[in-house]
Amino acid sequence: MATKIDSKSTLPLVSRIEADLLAGHFRPGEWLKQADIEASYAANRFDVRMALLDLKARCLVEQIPNRGFRVVNLSEREREDLVETRIILETAAARLAAERIPTETIDELAEIVGEFEVQIPIADLNVLRALNGRFHDLLYQSSGNELLASEIKALRERGLPGLRGGALTWRTMAGISQSNEDHVAMITLLRARDGDGLAEVIRNHLSIWRSHLPSS
Repeated sequence: MATKIDSKSTLPLVSRIEADLLAGHFRPGEWLKQADIEASYAANRFDVRMALLDLKARCLVEQIPNRGFRVVNLSEREREDLVETRIILETAAARLAAERIPTETIDELAEIVGEFEVQIPIADLNVLRALNGRFHDLLYQSSGNELLASEIKALRERGLPGLRGGALTWRTMAGISQSNEDHVAMITLLRARDGDGLAEVIRNHLSIWRSHLPSS
């Protein structure tokens, strides 16, 4: 396991492993040997197992009987189902957000988009991913429905470990720039209180990954 681990971190073990999973530090389908995890994270066997079971419950890792745990690697069909579910929830949250979001929160979203644009030439995926997460979390929290926002975040994170280094659309600079252009459009529609228009942009934003699938 070639992952670089900060063994001195004060975060809970499950949070540290989760952060590394979502950052793409493990390959899709990679086996997570408990002995390796213990050594890399300076943790005891019990805590490692509890952390892996927690991540299993959130569908970030899977447990194979008599073999152990491995990083999830969604099939194309599973990813289709996940995206379809996200579209249903995220477009609903978008319409609520367009009605309820305060102007100062829209300004905060615009600041995140501006920082994302500054960071694009640097192309540090960890920084870009963190900014992207902040943008979407804040957008959906603005729906005023905490349960809806938390379910959307859980589904978004569930799809991340299956693609090393980020989403398919982020494998090129053009894809990263397109993602940010979508965010700019979302802000414009939020300012206009156009829930239907915002929902359509989000639908397209979530669906574009199909165009980046490798040719068969």
